[in-house]
Amino acid sequence: MSHKAYPNLAHLETFSRDLNYTGVPLDGWIHPMTFVPIVLSVIAFITVGRPRGFLSYWALLNFALIHPMDLFVGTLGYGPRYMVDEYSVLDTRYWVVQDVCVTIVSFLEFIVMAPLCFFWYRGIVQGRPDKAFFAIQASTWQLIGTIFYVVGEIMDDFKHLPGNDFVWPPKFDSYLKLKYFWFIFVCLNHIWVFLPLTVIYKSYREIIQGMTMKHKKK
Repeated sequence: MSHKAYPNLAHLETFSRDLNYTGVPLDGWIHPMTFVPIVLSVIAFITVGRPRGFLSYWALLNFALIHPMDLFVGTLGYGPRYMVDEYSVLDTRYWVVQDVCVTIVSFLEFIVMAPLCFFWYRGIVQGRPDKAFFAIQASTWQLIGTIFYVVGEIMDDFKHLPGNDFVWPPKFDSYLKLKYFWFIFVCLNHIWVFLPLTVIYKSYREIIQGMTMKHKKK
């Protein structure tokens, strides 16, 4: 990856070179973090069972891939070079600047959200009565994390996004803006807003309906 394409990351090469990767090859797929999603998915399959339906895949994706990668690769800069560089280009608030808000959100993703997603996944696959509870818990934390992540960058005038020429309103005049702003920052973050809201609403209704049916039986 040529760092000359990213003027707001002039110090990227020096920082990457100074990172301690414990002697693991940087540019290939052979890195411990590459296998973390696979290992976590296998653990979920063995201990819980195979996914059943869209939301089980969603919970598994967040548990095994999204939340661990945001912390270790994004914030701590530990992973294959191409993945670490992608995070730094996406948003310098990750390991380049180590912004306090993004760092806290990343740690909460791994410590709080990932376990909640696992229990949510278990509830879906095994049809447990606590499914709706963990769905609400996981989705609420994800929604809060996304709001802090997005609003923080808006308040900083988008200065951590690719390119130094970012002005409001945003344009469609470069590959960097199309990929990293419009697709990743705007479109993908919308998913972590509207899907959690939908899950919270439906899970709440499921709990209320369950309580109503139990009350009628009495």
